[in-house]
Amino acid sequence: MNRKTLTAVVAFAALGIIAAVALRQPEKGEGAGEKDRPLPKMDADALDTIVVTRNGRTTTITKDGDKYQVTSPGNFLADAATAKSAFEAVGKLELGDLVTENKAKQAEFDIDDAKGVHLVAEGAKGTKVLADVIVGKTTGTGTMVRLAGKDQIWQAAAGLRMALDREQGDWRDKSITTFPAGDAQMITVRTKDGGVAIAKKGSGKVGNDDKWDLVTSVPKIDAVDNSVPAGIVTTLSAWKTNEFSDAKPADAGLDAPRTTITVALKGGKNVTVLLGNKKGDDEIYVKTADAPQIYLVKKYSAEHVDKRPLDFKDPTLSDLAEADIAQIAVSHGADSYTIVHEPTTWKAIKPAKLVLDPGKMPTLGAAFKSWKAAGYSEETAPAVTGLAKPQATIVVKPKTGPAMTFKVGNVTKDKQNVYLTSSKSPDVYLAPKWSTDRLLQKLDDLKKK
Repeated sequence: MNRKTLTAVVAFAALGIIAAVALRQPEKGEGAGEKDRPLPKMDADALDTIVVTRNGRTTTITKDGDKYQVTSPGNFLADAATAKSAFEAVGKLELGDLVTENKAKQAEFDIDDAKGVHLVAEGAKGTKVLADVIVGKTTGTGTMVRLAGKDQIWQAAAGLRMALDREQGDWRDKSITTFPAGDAQMITVRTKDGGVAIAKKGSGKVGNDDKWDLVTSVPKIDAVDNSVPAGIVTTLSAWKTNEFSDAKPADAGLDAPRTTITVALKGGKNVTVLLGNKKGDDEIYVKTADAPQIYLVKKYSAEHVDKRPLDFKDPTLSDLAEADIAQIAVSHGADSYTIVHEPTTWKAIKPAKLVLDPGKMPTLGAAFKSWKAAGYSEETAPAVTGLAKPQATIVVKPKTGPAMTFKVGNVTKDKQNVYLTSSKSPDVYLAPKWSTDRLLQKLDDLKKK
């Protein structure tokens, strides 16, 4: 190696060492991570209050043993899981390495006054400040934290921002009604056009659900569909809101509720909820009878408890087993057919030349076992239901007893059900479309191929 080459190599190596050293130095305004920490480690046992300001809105949450309360704004029971998570995260607050003293970095770390979450941790019933910090984003294994009014950004434990970064309503307990489901003894529903009362029947069961019996109803119904009271109890025993509302009772339709549900519990306590107007297409205003707070719940949730007296009526259309059927006759235009049940098989007698596909028979034969409607239709006008001139008529003859006739009308707007009547009742049912489709098959699909 000549002299010039050797000199160049040495110079290049020296420059590399200088560059490496320079890269290890903090930029102007940054610390090396070993400065004295200006905030003592949090005394978790002394912590009893946290004040969280997010997007300019401040919430105060207090702790008393294992009880948590939102004390501002208002005074409400706090969501226990949310509050506990926050207190545990704050209780572990300890400053780690110094990240930077460069004020320009605050926006990058979401720790400026606009994006940061301001936390004041207090003890001695809110009279002693344990920490006053701005909490920024979580990066890697740590959360960025700076003392209020200071520029230094420190690293704290991960998870602190997640535990604090919540809307005001998220700190509150969102329970509307809560009670042990097994304590429900009686359900009373009042609507503007009637009412119903049902009571639990001792220790009887329908599957896994308690057995309920009718006490009274207006209009009159007979057997109770046990799934309806079971659904009401299941929902109300742990009913939670999606959102708190500041609406006035009159505006929410709760000064004269359209539905009132009362559940009588063991020990003489009652739980009563009121259902009011819709908000848009997807939410319903509700409240309890003993508190002023108004809630918004999703329509699908309200539908579990918003029941008319007619909704309690058993919607069973037929419970005829295949072995008990003698004949099925379907009048459906060109696809009409009649089949009879012979000892070991089904045979078509109309059309006379129809040879049935054996694979289709289990579907037809089982169609009348546990056949239930989805509910009862409030709409009974023939122009809407199509039952003045039905799309099809189904007649099933059991081996013993009278035949049952079902008339199939129009499909509902949502395409899920069809309007249907039965010879055993004057009601207009909403039958699942799939349950009639299996009987209204094309002849070509019933043929043996």
